Amino acid sequence: MHWKLKVSGYGKIKSAEIEVRPLTLFVGDNNSGKSYLMSLLWGIQNFGVEGLLGRDIWKAKGTSIVADWIKKQALKAWRQGNHTVGVSEIADQLQSVLQEGLNYNKDKLVERIFNSRDVRLKELQIELIGLEKVFLDCVKQETGGVSIEINYEKGDRFFLPDSFLEKMDKPEDSVRDLVLTYTTFSLIMGIPVDEENGVVNRNIYFPAARTGFMLTKDIINKVGRNTVFNLVGTESREISPFTRPINQFLDVMNDLTLDGRGDDALIPIVEYLENGMAEGNIEISPLPNKEVSYVPSGQKKGLPLRVVSAVVTELSPLILILKYREYLDMLFYEEPEMCLHPQLQRKMGKVICQLVNAGVGMLITTHSDIILQYINNMISLSEREDAESICGQLGYTANDLLNRDQIKVYQLKSAPRRKTTVEELECGKNGFVIPTFNDALDRIMDEGYAIQE
Repeated sequence: MHWKLKVSGYGKIKSAEIEVRPLTLFVGDNNSGKSYLMSLLWGIQNFGVEGLLGRDIWKAKGTSIVADWIKKQALKAWRQGNHTVGVSEIADQLQSVLQEGLNYNKDKLVERIFNSRDVRLKELQIELIGLEKVFLDCVKQETGGVSIEINYEKGDRFFLPDSFLEKMDKPEDSVRDLVLTYTTFSLIMGIPVDEENGVVNRNIYFPAARTGFMLTKDIINKVGRNTVFNLVGTESREISPFTRPINQFLDVMNDLTLDGRGDDALIPIVEYLENGMAEGNIEISPLPNKEVSYVPSGQKKGLPLRVVSAVVTELSPLILILKYREYLDMLFYEEPEMCLHPQLQRKMGKVICQLVNAGVGMLITTHSDIILQYINNMISLSEREDAESICGQLGYTANDLLNRDQIKVYQLKSAPRRKTTVEELECGKNGFVIPTFNDALDRIMDEGYAIQE
């Protein structure tokens, strides 16, 4: 990901500058804007370039310049076999087009995320970073046409057929320029071109209220069908929409099937969640309603989620997604410590680290000092010369360890009648220190000393 998000006047947030890493954490006060920031990043990742920049992007002065540059690189490869070029050649024009598109479209973007016009965003910027290290590889294919890919990405590319290339020297085509511009930003930013046209949704949002949604999703889906398909009757009433991240969560859970299959690399993590945390298996019924059930370890008969413990209902969506979702790039996870005993919070820290090392990005809001301390331990352990020996003693593997460069932590701090400030926390010798966590712990300890004297 070669970009940085900058916002100001966004809900309660005065300003923020966020760079997403494989593991990104938002910590801090309640009602400070953590979910707002995460929802915005989710929208950028999920709505695609067209949803981000809007269809008015063709009005931007640099759109044709960017498109012409891509045409030039493709034609070179078409004529000489292959061609590699640094994106830094066009960096200024890319940044200009990107910002113009955001200026046109930012209000629509926020309205779409929240299904509401009540959320305000004064300023939205996305800064493209590190483009001096980014190259386009353009290769003529034996079967015709040219493929174009970013050489640091895992197979992300787009293909220009001969019929497209043959028209490159013809008069300007604004539709073709728009397609090329969208696709270029898609490659560079690592986001889809257009959410609506067959793009597999690989970035899943886990809302804080996921347990409630898991217990009521069938009722919610029934109400939705009645609202959409049934004739309006005298007893009908207006239903306020959920935000788009919540709608996505409900859609994804409803679309899971026994035919789906998660990444084989995630199977050990699923087994750890089921055997080490849930103490049983989470399954989807083969019946049409696809009811989720819990099969306790050592038993054969499953139980519906409505009669099992909170820890099981809390873990069930994560287990199901990892089991049955074929493609998964990033999880946007609100408060993974929800309903978990401190011992299980430690285990959730292990799950987070292993998911990151398995290639699943994690963007998390959390109030758990235990999860943070676990992450700090894994950073410190990775930097020790005797890490392998200590891992052997404590039962860890390389899949548990984290490099400090994989992580960004941002603290949101608010006060009554004041805007939230967002601060990036530095990783010190022993990991990240979270002032808002430590302040609360210090205060309760001071009170304890005073009471016990």
